[in-house]
This record gives sequence, structure tokens and C-alpha cells, in this order.
Amino acid sequence: MIVRHQRASRSNNGFRQLARYIQGRSTKPRATLFLAANLPGVTRPEDLELACRLVEAANAQNTRAGSDRTYHMVISLHPEDRSLDAKELTRAVEELVETLGFSAHQYIAARHNDKDHEHVHVAINKIHPETFRIHSPAWDHQKLFTAGRALELELGLSPLQSRVRDREKVPQRAADHEAHHGIDSFARWARKQLGPALRAGQVRSWDDVHDVCASLGVVLRPHGNGLVFEDVEQGVRVKASFVDRQLSKPRLCQRFGEFQPAHVHQLEAARTATPRYSPVPAIAPQSLWKEYEQSLDQARLEREHSWSAYRDTATRERRRLKGKYQHQRALIAALPISGADKKRLSQQLSLRQAVDSRALKHKLTRQRRAIQKTPHPGTWRHFVASRARDRDARAVPLLHRKTRSRDRSEQEREL
Repeated sequence: MIVRHQRASRSNNGFRQLARYIQGRSTKPRATLFLAANLPGVTRPEDLELACRLVEAANAQNTRAGSDRTYHMVISLHPEDRSLDAKELTRAVEELVETLGFSAHQYIAARHNDKDHEHVHVAINKIHPETFRIHSPAWDHQKLFTAGRALELELGLSPLQSRVRDREKVPQRAADHEAHHGIDSFARWARKQLGPALRAGQVRSWDDVHDVCASLGVVLRPHGNGLVFEDVEQGVRVKASFVDRQLSKPRLCQRFGEFQPAHVHQLEAARTATPRYSPVPAIAPQSLWKEYEQSLDQARLEREHSWSAYRDTATRERRRLKGKYQHQRALIAALPISGADKKRLSQQLSLRQAVDSRALKHKLTRQRRAIQKTPHPGTWRHFVASRARDRDARAVPLLHRKTRSRDRSEQEREL
């Protein structure tokens, strides 16, 4: 179970917009279970308009709070977990809401099953309906984490695989890479291939370690206070202690003495090694993956060019505006008028400069947003889905494979 505070976004800002998201904009009902608390008359999803009006009436009584008045909590279950019944779900939501100190506040909760994992959205009004004071819980992440672990034990759910309890978890950057591209990261590949190879081989010296690494296209290098395994061709690396605790620098130095770097012939062997790490997904056609990499490089170059042009334009516009008003101030200073008149003209000039500066700021903001919205191929999954929509014969089987896998997991959960 993962419980987190979902930050507000443009499309999901405020209680009313969050309620619309929970309800869904399509005719098909999205919420499979609905809960409401401290909202008289609200018992089903059709009563969301009444819930929004009650919340807005409570918010209207507080005119001083300037921070966000809605707390969005998301409860996600593991894909292999069973579906919670209404009583268990109510118990879980009430326990988490009470942990944050919102038990007397107005909130709604709805369960969605439109993804591979069952999840619950909880929209909480941070304004108390009686005292009209805003409540912003401190250390909410830690409180939700602790309460989530207790609920896992109570309801018999799959425990969260945290970094403390699960040494198999890859580093965060590697996990992000796997999520974006749908492939094994270098860290996971090194643990699967390099670690067993070093354990199985007759490793008695630093030369033996470098020989095994070179046979897989990897080199062992010092980095910081430890050692890293680095792919010679791509430059990606992972800590040696992550691959295996016995491969940490202190333990290797204890076995083989002071660290000795790889020799030139070992580096050459690593560059020409055939079995090596490849970022290409196992089931992906080489031509489709190459097009994806080319589209990524093209999008990166276009965005870098756009940002470079924006920085040049912004610098030039700011200098032009600054020089314009410096020149006008110099003209005012040279006028044969009294000091009071000069002061009045300078104040008017300052007001015009403030207006022009604000206009320039808005102009540059629009340019930045336009650059941020430039087309991008997205993740590997997005790229495959877009090519499948274009009837690409290479992408359609990959998309069907993913759909069958998701359908099979849903059927297993139903059983």
C-alpha cells in the first residue's frame, strides 16, 4: 500500500475540480465505491454538487487563509492485492484521515479501478466546518507512511517494498529509467549478469576481477569513496556494493589489497566484448528502437536550440528596456527645470518602466510555456502507442502484448 499527498495541478486545483476528476467526465461511472463524511445529505456520487456547495460555504467563512484549501490523498494498493470490501475501505480511509487530523473535516473518497492497481482518491477540505480554521498537517508524509504500514498488517496487504527492507530495489534514477523506457536498467542488468559472473569465477586478484568485467564490456573504476561498475560504451554506471555487498571497496580491498586499476589490454577487451548490456527492450524491433532514439535526440536538440534562442532574446530585451529608461533619465536630468519637476517626471518614468517590465515578464513567460509545450516523443510506451495508432506493423504487436498482460493481471485479481 502506498499512501501519498498528491500536489495540486492546473487541471486538479480546488475541491470542485478534484470532485469532478473523481467522478469522471464520461458517461461510464468511474467510482466503484463512494464515501462521504461531515457532509449532510451526501451519500452517492450524484450528490457531488451538494458536497461542493457545502465545502464552498465553509470556505467562504475563512477569508484569511492564502494557501491551498484542499488536501488530495491517494491510496494505492499493490496489483496483486485483493480488493477491499466497503467496510475495510471505510476503515482504511477513516484511519488515514484521522492520522492527519482531518477526522472532523469535510471529505469525500472514491475507489477507482481504471488502472492495473486499485486506488482510492480522498478529497479533504482543510477548512474546519465549525471553527473555520485551516489545518495543514506537518510531517504528513511520515505519518501516512507509518499508518500505511499498520494498515498493511491489519488488512493482510502486500508490504511496501521500501529501500530499508528491500535491498533488491534499484536506485531511483534507474527505476525512473525503467519506468520511462520499459527496459531493464544497467543497475538491474549488472545485478543479474555481472554479480553472478564474479561470484562464479575463480576471482583471486584485481586482475581476475577486471578480466571478468572486461568479458561483459564493463570496467571497475574508483568513484568517490567507493567503486563503480561502468559500461565502457555507454558510460552508465552503478555502485559495486549494489551489485553485491561482497563487491564493496572495503571488502574487495580486504581480500586483494589496495585497489589496482584495469590495464590497457583489459580496457580494449571491454570495448570489443560481445555479451554486454544493451538498452534495447528484448521484444522491441531494432529499427523501431532506433527511430525512438533518433526522435529523442531530435526533440532534445530542438528544445536546446529553442532555450538558447529564448535566453538570447530575453537578455537582449532586458538590456534594451534598461538602456531605454537610463537614456530617458539622463534626458530628464539635463532638462533646465526645477528639482520638483524633475522628481515628478522621474516618478512618471518609473511607473512606465514598471508597466513595460511587467509586460516583458508576461511575454517571456508565454515564450517559456510555448517551449515547454513543444512536441516530444514521450516515453517508450507512449512512442509505441503513437506508432500503433498510425498502424505501424512493428508497434501493434507490442501494444497487444501489453494489453494482454494487463487483462491477465485483472483476471487473476478477480479470481
